[in-house]
Amino acid sequence: MKRKETYRVIGIIALLLGIALLHLIYEKKPIKVAVLDSGINKDHPALKGKIHQSFNAIEPNKPIEDHYGHGTAIAGIIAAEDTGGKMSGLAQNVSIYDVKVLDKKGNGKVADLVKGINWCIEEKVDIINISSGFQVDDPSLRKAIDEALSSGIIIIAAAGNTLGQEADYPARYEGVWSITSVNSNLVRSTLAARGKVDFTTTGTEVLSINKEGDFETFSGTSFAAAQISGYTARILDSEHSRHRDIKNIYRMLQTEAIDLGEAGPDQDYGHGLVRIK
Repeated sequence: MKRKETYRVIGIIALLLGIALLHLIYEKKPIKVAVLDSGINKDHPALKGKIHQSFNAIEPNKPIEDHYGHGTAIAGIIAAEDTGGKMSGLAQNVSIYDVKVLDKKGNGKVADLVKGINWCIEEKVDIINISSGFQVDDPSLRKAIDEALSSGIIIIAAAGNTLGQEADYPARYEGVWSITSVNSNLVRSTLAARGKVDFTTTGTEVLSINKEGDFETFSGTSFAAAQISGYTARILDSEHSRHRDIKNIYRMLQTEAIDLGEAGPDQDYGHGLVRIK
């Protein structure tokens, strides 16, 4: 091979290596979304490859199974792959962190939720979705929430199905995005909490995957919160939002929200309806 041709080949190889290196540098990493719930059926075809890490806060030495079915549906709303046109999650470039804090009956303890939140801080997740809560404030829960918020984690929590009574904790804490739900007529759902509410979205007959590996519709503030989590992950995944301040993302949702009920923020709808685009 002549010297000139050799230099040309070397130049092409160097260019290709440079392009590959730039791709590695600028490749978008998945948004890390933690689902603190009843566990997730990781064998569901729509979640193949989406579960990045798991932590069983109830029984740390045991594998996670979703006996209750709640967590799988939440994960599906956030990140399910389109497996045939029936439905797909709101964010696709996502790594799900499966954190079991609810038992087979859907009940949970504050101590387990705190353990789950602390694990999420260590894992440096971007978003924590909590679709459960308690009516009583707890200092240890407040401390864990504050530490997570200080770490730059967005915490999105269901306001709760309290039949129009006050929102649950941790949704009631300052800094947590408290999500309530509306029905098809854009009226607060009968079961949905009010009071400390930030945003609302549809929470009636929401299609997702179930723990049996099929599809099903679900209702409640849990599924409204999951939609906001998925939508927020999608916003974070966009190039211009990668380093955007959390407060700016919150203000973006405020700007998008459609005012419902009383003029301005209110206890039924918060800043209004976030229409998931």
